[in-house]
Amino acid sequence: MKVFITGGTGFIGAHLINALIEAGHHVHVLVRTLSKASNLPSEGVSIFKGDILNPKSIKAAMQGCEQVYHLGGNASIYEKDPTRYFTINVDGTRNIMDAALELGIERMVFTSSAGVLGPSVGGVVTEEKCRNIDFFNEYESSKAMAESLVKSYVAEKGLDAVIVLPTRVYGAYLFGEPASVSLLIKKYIAGNWKIIPGDGTKVGNYVYVDDVVRGHMLAMQNGAKGASYILGGENYSYNDFFKVLKEVSGLDYKLFKTPIRAQMVFARLNKFFSLLMGKTPALTTKWVRRGNYHWEVDPSKSVSELGVKITPLSDGIRKTIFMLKL
Repeated sequence: MKVFITGGTGFIGAHLINALIEAGHHVHVLVRTLSKASNLPSEGVSIFKGDILNPKSIKAAMQGCEQVYHLGGNASIYEKDPTRYFTINVDGTRNIMDAALELGIERMVFTSSAGVLGPSVGGVVTEEKCRNIDFFNEYESSKAMAESLVKSYVAEKGLDAVIVLPTRVYGAYLFGEPASVSLLIKKYIAGNWKIIPGDGTKVGNYVYVDDVVRGHMLAMQNGAKGASYILGGENYSYNDFFKVLKEVSGLDYKLFKTPIRAQMVFARLNKFFSLLMGKTPALTTKWVRRGNYHWEVDPSKSVSELGVKITPLSDGIRKTIFMLKL
């Protein structure tokens, strides 16, 4: 089967391409720059230069495919023009769905983010939870708008689409820069990570990348039309996460707790000096404010309805460290 994918040069997308090829599919990958695709497999992949904001390039790449995985989007920490989040994440998604309908695609899986559902204020987050706190940044709000758009296409235009919402994804990266949690693990085992965010008690959900990839493929296979599924792992506080990391790695580096207020000051300074030097800030106050809350989720719907199996955090970190040391 021919499968179309956006975001194939990203952390999750690169793993998904390998899994699709292993399952016997031929993958059409839409990339903005051919140089970013140089590390993709040479067998089982057709690379198309284009952009999700260019409908003509989307149709050319999607031609002959039966399924679509739309992972591409803008997840950057900072944009000088915040409207770019909405242009890419919302308008880009509309372009993908329009092409899918025109070309008679059987089914689409859209990758959102569990961050759209909000923090676990008033209870553990599920797919049915109504967000009761404002969005922290344009990334969250743009992905929420994209989700609403997908649901409207399902209800009004008959598009067969499923939405998946990964939590904090970690694991070995195939090329490029590692995702945030993977980068944390890499820096810790190298002795270059020194902090515990806040007082360490805030809870987050950590999911191994292989589980997320399987979750995408199972959503394509078993997901209900128009349904949403959290692709999550286990809930851990920062204190307990680092405890597991120390036990698994056998490394016991001293870590320092950093109050949110101190992180806010650092974020402001980082932004000021980064922009002064023409660089992109590594952190912003909008993202730091998320640290005031717990982000505990319940991924049981993806387990019971899709058949996802959750890798324990200790096992996932062990596999990640093994791969990072290769």
